[in-house]
Amino acid sequence: MSVDFFKIKQRLIAEGRTFAVATIEAPLLVPPADGKIILTDDGQVFGSTGSADMDEEITTRLREFVHEKGSNAVVIQCLSEIRKEIHGKHVQLLKIFMERFEPTPLLVIIGAGDVGLAVARLAADLDFRILVVDERADLANPQRFPMADSILCEPDLLKALSLIPFDESCYVVIAFQANDDRAIRYCLTQPWAYCGVLGSRNRIRALWETLRGEGAPEQRLGAVHAPIGFDIGAQTPQEIAIAILAEILAVRNKKSFSMCSPPPQ
Repeated sequence: MSVDFFKIKQRLIAEGRTFAVATIEAPLLVPPADGKIILTDDGQVFGSTGSADMDEEITTRLREFVHEKGSNAVVIQCLSEIRKEIHGKHVQLLKIFMERFEPTPLLVIIGAGDVGLAVARLAADLDFRILVVDERADLANPQRFPMADSILCEPDLLKALSLIPFDESCYVVIAFQANDDRAIRYCLTQPWAYCGVLGSRNRIRALWETLRGEGAPEQRLGAVHAPIGFDIGAQTPQEIAIAILAEILAVRNKKSFSMCSPPPQ
């Protein structure tokens, strides 16, 4: 029975799943074999070449690829070890095109002030899901942030922070009120791909000294981008947003950080 790969892909994308697709170039494959195999990050497999040995070889390669942290661009691999007889003929060389699909990354903006708003406006065109977090209802609302996918607004910031779906793929921008360190203290205990804190170098240095004195792990502090953003001499909220998102995109695209500020000492 043929597999409807289009419907499967659309369903997995809608569910926010990570998966990889192998498109198989093999003229000797005939029905009931499929021209694609889909493997999800939790091991579900859809499709078959019609050969158990070939399916195992392809899914093994897909299993490695779906968990890679590199580019999700199409990759070409050749399977030259398989010489499985199919319908009386031998397949000596098989080409597959592998592509990884990942959920749209989540950008968490903690702080609904002018900088947070500028970041959200700019990020709306950069393929992020946007989550705004604040305790001030006059700032964190759909009228002010129509581009946000969701808004967490609670009278107690810590309660709002506890509702953030942190994982190793989310990007966190802390642009909260000056001298309020609740957000960074909470985020240091959570997973993320990127976390940056808005503030002057002197303020960040003083805060880091306090956190070190309280036993915050040096490795964790060193992973935070503080002050946040590339140093481009930004002054306005819009310029600061550009510097922040440039740094986030560099992390997302795994580029070097020659423009990054060193961790505060």
